[in-house]
Amino acid sequence: MLSIILVVYKTEPEKLKYILGRIDKKYSIIIIDNSTNYNFSNLKISKKTKIIRSKNIGNGAGINLGLKHCKTNYALYADLDVTLKIDFIDKFQKFSVKNKDFAIMMPNHGNINSKKNLVERYDDEGPVMLFNKKILGKIGFFDEKFFLYFEEMDLFFRCKKSKLKVFYASKFRIKHNRESSISSNKEKIKNLRAWHYMWSMFYFYNKNYSFVDAIKKIYILLIKDIFMMLVFLFLINKIEFNLRFNRVYGVISAILGLKSFKRP
Repeated sequence: MLSIILVVYKTEPEKLKYILGRIDKKYSIIIIDNSTNYNFSNLKISKKTKIIRSKNIGNGAGINLGLKHCKTNYALYADLDVTLKIDFIDKFQKFSVKNKDFAIMMPNHGNINSKKNLVERYDDEGPVMLFNKKILGKIGFFDEKFFLYFEEMDLFFRCKKSKLKVFYASKFRIKHNRESSISSNKEKIKNLRAWHYMWSMFYFYNKNYSFVDAIKKIYILLIKDIFMMLVFLFLINKIEFNLRFNRVYGVISAILGLKSFKRP
């Protein structure tokens, strides 16, 4: 059987309501509440739902926590900004049972154009991921040093290195809306995401390749961001200046070996 893992952090209730409405009552659901005190009282929560309150540990660490409490071998994680057909989970689960030799299987969110049922790929994002815990457990799950961004790419990279299969099921289509599920303070969240994107990019390449490779990957972006930061300072454009500042701050923090410390 299959368990469903959801991670919430100050999520807009309508988005969580939508995803819960796409999950059949036969499935166990594990909700990781990274906001510690999310109000579920106005939502229809099935009796097979377990809510785990947590400090804001990040998405990858939240999924890890869900996997630790998952009693089934297969677990499906879904971002809260995806659009699914009403019968998607049932059909996807039945398809996966016929193809057991995988660590992670994902649907097509517009990134795959192939007639093959399964496409092996290790360099994309995973808004919906079906985990085979027995196989994936050989290398562990998400690196919890990532707070936002690149945690999937890191996990897929480690799978490829260890010859564990990561598949996209091309015929199973979803829509990834790529929107923040957080309901307030959009500018602050945008700056936070800018900081973490740059921090995580450097950390990923430094961890999996080398410090020199990581520098090569980010130095043009860093120079551009510093230049644009100065331009927006001159133009007294506080919003754009803060965005560029956070990108620079994030990557310099990573270069200095600082942990991913910035939190909302």
